[in-house]
Amino acid sequence: MTYDLYWISGSPNAWRVMLALEFKGLAYESHRLDSGKREHKTPEFIALNPRGKVPVLKDGKFVIYESIAILAYLESKHPEPALFGTTPEETGHIWQRIFEVMNYGRDSINNGVVRPLIRREAKQNGESIKAAAIDAHEAMNWVDGVLAESPYLAGDRLSAADISYIPIVQHLTRAGGGDDAVRLELGFDNFGERYPNIVDWVDRIAALPGYDKAYPPHWRNK
Repeated sequence: MTYDLYWISGSPNAWRVMLALEFKGLAYESHRLDSGKREHKTPEFIALNPRGKVPVLKDGKFVIYESIAILAYLESKHPEPALFGTTPEETGHIWQRIFEVMNYGRDSINNGVVRPLIRREAKQNGESIKAAAIDAHEAMNWVDGVLAESPYLAGDRLSAADISYIPIVQHLTRAGGGDDAVRLELGFDNFGERYPNIVDWVDRIAALPGYDKAYPPHWRNK
């Protein structure tokens, strides 16, 4: 069985699906789209996802989008190795963590800090970025505290919670270490000193087989 995956390099949502496919050792045909050419807005792609967003997973005639829904679909079809736990208690805890990190630790990072920095909006929106950075640090402090108690977000094993959140953290460390972020004194350029448990967690996940293959290709050597 080979899936078809439609993705854009650097998309956190697409990245987490690629990580899940790699972690589970599943074969997939890669369809990388060029956002600069708006290939995710073509009639052909809109036919797969009317919202015009990645990722999209195609399994024969069945098409599914929304990244965490794709993770759940893959888990149902390929329960081993498990990403959503093996007991009701584990499953409930993992889903709780997913909702926590997505509901309370994503918007301030993605929308408030990362996207404005990537779009070179530091000069005109510096104050709003600084305000969002406060909330982002609050989220990171919470995550660092969780990881002080266990090696992964939902316990002793990698789960969908980790796969859901690591692309967000990686985007923050990348954008937060840039010149604009340093000029605004956002406090992310010394990430390793402030959040050592998160850095160790990233290193653990980065050492897993398949991580390198899922890493955004346009980030390499930059």
